[in-house]
Parts: sequence; C-alpha cells; structure tokens
Amino acid sequence: MTLSRRDELMKLSKERLVDFIEMASSNFWTLQNNWMINVESKFGRDVAVELDGMCYGRAAEVQIFRIKKFLNLGDDMPSLARAILLSLFSFYVDIEFPEITQTKVVRRVRVCPMQLERRRKGLPELPCKPALVSAYTKVAAAVNPKIKITHVLCPPDPHPEDLWCDVVFELKK
Repeated sequence: MTLSRRDELMKLSKERLVDFIEMASSNFWTLQNNWMINVESKFGRDVAVELDGMCYGRAAEVQIFRIKKFLNLGDDMPSLARAILLSLFSFYVDIEFPEITQTKVVRRVRVCPMQLERRRKGLPELPCKPALVSAYTKVAAAVNPKIKITHVLCPPDPHPEDLWCDVVFELKK
C-alpha cells in the first residue's frame, strides 16, 4: 500500500482541513514551548531568549515570505495583517487587528497560552519581547522593507492582565 500525504489531505472536508492546520500549528507551538523551557532550564533565560530570537525570527520571516508568494499578496498594510493572521506562529494565539489602514497595522494579543502555561507551572513570564521584535521586524521587511515597527508592548514590559502584547507597524515613506 502506498500512502500520499497530499491524497490523504484531499480526502478531508474544508472544515476538517482547517482543524488539521490548527492542530499542526498547536503541535509546532508545543515543540516551541518545550524547547524554550528546556533551553532555559539548561542554559538560563538569557540564552533561551537570545536563541529564540534567532530561530523564531527566521522561521517567521520564511513563513511570511512563503505565504505572501502563495497567496500573491501585495506589499501593503492589509497584506501584512493577512500574512500574519495566516502564519503558523499566529494560530496559537487569538490575534486581533484593532486597526488596519493603508499606513498602520496594530496587532494585539489579549490571551497568551504560552505565558499562562508558564504561570501554571510556577515559572516567571518569559521576556519574549526581544524575540518578538526580531521576528516582526523580519516579518514586516518580508512584506515591504518600508514597513517598520513603531511600538511594542510585550513581556518583560508591565502589562494589564487582559493584554499580553501589542505591535504597531507603520508604512514609512
């Protein structure tokens, strides 16, 4: 018997295919979270955060490049928001876009399962701001080099319980 991944996926309904994609993203984040906890445990938080910025940033950049190409997205701000929304690293959290204009995108996360899981395990919040800035700087450039990050709120920044991170992107002339 010969199995083909593509053939197996083609057998799924659209709804089940979306469920499968969401599950695959959860699997990716399970690996990411376990990797971070173990690297932090063995080498310390600073090393874990540094390596996360290097790996996560590059992975995010490549995903956005591929999504942009696959969906034939433009280099505008709505394309940036759409590419972020459809990237695997965005499936794990409920990302909101309270503002999408021709010159500005605000990306917001109100509930962060990774940080909440760390709290549940008695671990401190991971200072993920360096990795997020690294990743989203590359993400923005993959859509359009003129898109810049102009504001970031993310641990270790103090934040309200109902807001884990905000990133503001602006199209610079």
